[in-house]
Amino acid sequence: MLPPLRALVAFEAVARLGSIGAAARELCVTQAAVSQQLKSLESFLGATLFERGKRGVKLTSAAQHYQPIVSGSLAHLKLQTQILFGEKETDVLSLRVNHTFCHNWLLPRLPSFYQQYSFIRLDIQLVDWPSTNPCENVDIEITNGKVDSEETSYERLFQEHWQLVCSPAFKQQYQAQLNANAFSKLPAVQVKGYQENLMQWLSHNQLSTELPQIQLEISNSLHALEAAKQGIGVLLVRSLAVSTLLKKKDLVLAVDASMPSDSGHYLVTKHCRSAKVNFFCDWLYHQIELADAE
Repeated sequence: MLPPLRALVAFEAVARLGSIGAAARELCVTQAAVSQQLKSLESFLGATLFERGKRGVKLTSAAQHYQPIVSGSLAHLKLQTQILFGEKETDVLSLRVNHTFCHNWLLPRLPSFYQQYSFIRLDIQLVDWPSTNPCENVDIEITNGKVDSEETSYERLFQEHWQLVCSPAFKQQYQAQLNANAFSKLPAVQVKGYQENLMQWLSHNQLSTELPQIQLEISNSLHALEAAKQGIGVLLVRSLAVSTLLKKKDLVLAVDASMPSDSGHYLVTKHCRSAKVNFFCDWLYHQIELADAE
């Protein structure tokens, strides 16, 4: 027998929101009704799903394993119902994503998204900087920086660090200058628009205040990284953008030093999230957890 659908809907809402009251408001029912549905589901399953306390509810181990199954099934059911009986484009999730983040971080992980949510088609627009009207004509933005808006909420995704990188051949050629902190004798690649710069990085690490000679200035870090790979110069770049290239040894640290970044990548969504937006966000958070564990 299948569990009662209303009980599953109540369970999913409470598990996602972490509160019976919040779930009741979202479902437009009373807290007592939600509690009754939870008890009904626990009785059906013969298992305790929530630990109840003064600060709300906490998922038990059994509920943590059950939540993604229930969430995925309900989201799939909702979207397929909309596709078959409602508007035909509701299976499309539109995103506006930073060029470098999309190329170096998001695209390599997308196969796992499609393994779970093959019924969602992604439509991705690529940008260098945040839009002035966040989430206008798109469901989600993942951008380098943010613009405040009354219609949207945002969350910083990572704590990034500035690192000075170069190609292995470049480091070998300029090893003496790097060892002597003679940065003024080095050619450099620079990304336009960043507020944090080489002077701050040098000062933070108590290195020479002599700046490298800018050989190339370019509009986004994706192409700046390619220029650094080609040996054009050293590049100051955030850790998220360069981590994969460092692991592959396509680039190396010019100097073993870093600086915490005040800027970063943000997830921006409308206050009222649809099922497909929640689906993508849950997947994204899980991927970040996996990356942090590496």
